[in-house]
Amino acid sequence: MSKIGFLVVGHPDYPNDVALRFADRAAQELQGQGIELLYHRQPLTTPWEADETARQLLRVGDWGGGIIFIGTWIEAPVAMAAIRAWEHFPLAIWGYPMFDNKGMRDSTGSSVGWAVVKAALDRVGFPCKCIVGPVDDTATVSHALSFCRAALAATKLRQSRIGLVGYASMGMYSATFDHLLLRFRIGPEVEHADAYSVIRRAEAITHAELAHTLSRLREYRIAPGVREEQLEKAARVYLALKSWVEERHLDAIAFKCQYEFSQEYGMVGCVPLALLTQDGIVTSCEGDVMLALSMLTLHYLTGQEIYYGDVLDWVGQCIYLSSCGFVPYAVASSAEDIEIRNFPHPGFKGLCNSFTLKPGRMTWLRFSETVGGHFMHYGTGTGHATERRQGWAPAINLELEGDVREFIANLTSQHYAVCYGDLAEEIGDLARILCIPAERI
Repeated sequence: MSKIGFLVVGHPDYPNDVALRFADRAAQELQGQGIELLYHRQPLTTPWEADETARQLLRVGDWGGGIIFIGTWIEAPVAMAAIRAWEHFPLAIWGYPMFDNKGMRDSTGSSVGWAVVKAALDRVGFPCKCIVGPVDDTATVSHALSFCRAALAATKLRQSRIGLVGYASMGMYSATFDHLLLRFRIGPEVEHADAYSVIRRAEAITHAELAHTLSRLREYRIAPGVREEQLEKAARVYLALKSWVEERHLDAIAFKCQYEFSQEYGMVGCVPLALLTQDGIVTSCEGDVMLALSMLTLHYLTGQEIYYGDVLDWVGQCIYLSSCGFVPYAVASSAEDIEIRNFPHPGFKGLCNSFTLKPGRMTWLRFSETVGGHFMHYGTGTGHATERRQGWAPAINLELEGDVREFIANLTSQHYAVCYGDLAEEIGDLARILCIPAERI
């Protein structure tokens, strides 16, 4: 796992021992939440010390970003030396205000030094997160944790590989993308495979190799009318994709179902993709790489299995999200609700998943491509229990915290990724790190 560098800067004329106590507490708060730190536990008071130490930490293990803790009033060039050494990575500066000491309010000058550095970074437009507040304050620590998670997600995105089967389904313009722009502006590499390559792999799998996957599928309710050969065909597609993932070190798959798999081969991707999601591989449909990127981002921020839905309806402040038949089994409203059934639509052949999502607080996200850049559309809400769409399709009724009319007016696609929890601050931090315009509804 990548680590976050943590440096303390100070001044020889100010109480660095006090600053170090606050820095220790800040580091403990982050480590207690699972953040691995490269903590240099010595206040740095000269630019050359700060530069050398910052560069040394870059050589220690995996690197995901850095926090510069302003321990006392400082000479600004000391912090700037560390910032310039780390400037190609996500960065935050953290200062703290006055504090109680023997019945009076005391100060090391941290907040003043922090303000000078913040003003300098704002002046030059440097994308640094500026955190100020008591180190044991829940809100302050939450801001720091949000930065760490966003920084680590940004680092993982640069190292990620998305497998694209086919391209955008049915000429879906919102699913098209610029490969090179994505690679250099956000990070993931995209590796392409044609449907034929996946089908060849599927047909080469022996009957004996299917046993474990078939047992996994039988953990769920199999609807009447589903034949054994259909389960085997779904298992073959899953194993074919899994072998490609392992061979090419893929982190996500954007799968083009229509029309090669859904009609010609006779097996939609819904069930194979859900199984891959259980294996920790993020999966999306219809060749939508921007959707896969959105889902991968939420996965890196939460570790969850991520769902996406089409925006199909809106009533009051609720939007209705539903997919064709892809949905991770981990998000089911209950295990007993999960059913694998024949796809009921005449344009699709094969097996789909049929169940609704569990309710809860949720975050929604969509990356999109603009002319020469990217954009992030995101927000939060509460998922409410609902029925299967039209009696069979996966769905969630999501009550937005923002204005649903504004959401619809700013749609960048019909596909939106969702996860559980409130990730709004993390997504805002990630947008800052990636230098991408973002709008929260």
